[in-house]
Amino acid sequence: MAVCVVGETPVYGQKIQEVHTESVDLGKRPVTEATPTLDLTLVEQQIFTGTNKFRTQEKRTTLNSNPKLAVAAKAFAEYLASTDKFSHTADGKEPWDRTAKAGYEHCIILENIAYEFDSDGFTAEGLADDCVQGWKNSPGHRRNMLDADVQDTGIGLARSSRTGRYYAVQDFGRPKSAIITFKVSDRLDTPVKFTIDGQASAANPGETITYERSRPPLLLFTWDEKAIVTEAERKRFRPINGASYIVRMREGNVITIESR
Repeated sequence: MAVCVVGETPVYGQKIQEVHTESVDLGKRPVTEATPTLDLTLVEQQIFTGTNKFRTQEKRTTLNSNPKLAVAAKAFAEYLASTDKFSHTADGKEPWDRTAKAGYEHCIILENIAYEFDSDGFTAEGLADDCVQGWKNSPGHRRNMLDADVQDTGIGLARSSRTGRYYAVQDFGRPKSAIITFKVSDRLDTPVKFTIDGQASAANPGETITYERSRPPLLLFTWDEKAIVTEAERKRFRPINGASYIVRMREGNVITIESR
């Protein structure tokens, strides 16, 4: 009989404010000499393939296999297997600490973890399918697997010699090079107000403010009742990297936004 447990703490970059930790000790479940040893590299490859198949089915772009994320995932899986602890912070570090140590410069890091035990043993395909299905069936992990803004993934597995558990770690990343930088310039004689992903911001006359966001943001300018603006200036903008929005007054005291 197979037992699958998944850890549900989706983490987003350095903005995590709450951490759930859990440790387990199943020392009463001995590992027999007859327990077969799997080719874990093959299992990792099959999890990668299964993840991208799932993303394709859900109309998401496929992920790149990133060796630095794989190093971080493998090292953490080996730590979990050596201690039989089960937590995103079992080693006293956050997921992005581990990926940074492995050399991955990020603007988004997500992590899924799981452990599997089957007294009858696994095939490589069976273990990979169990991990992928377990994550798909868990809302938090499913969100990580289908996150539209991550580009890379790395997978690591390890087996506890004491309990026979297989520990799986999958890290997802968006590299720092993919961060979105955009500008808002106020060329009026009054402040320009707007929201970025629902958060209020403003530029004063003559100011140009540069913003960086890990994900494609939603930019919405907010106008007072006296402002004369066209319907185009009331729309929502989705800045891409390098975008610039210059707010000016044109003939007839009509406000316009020049987007570049």
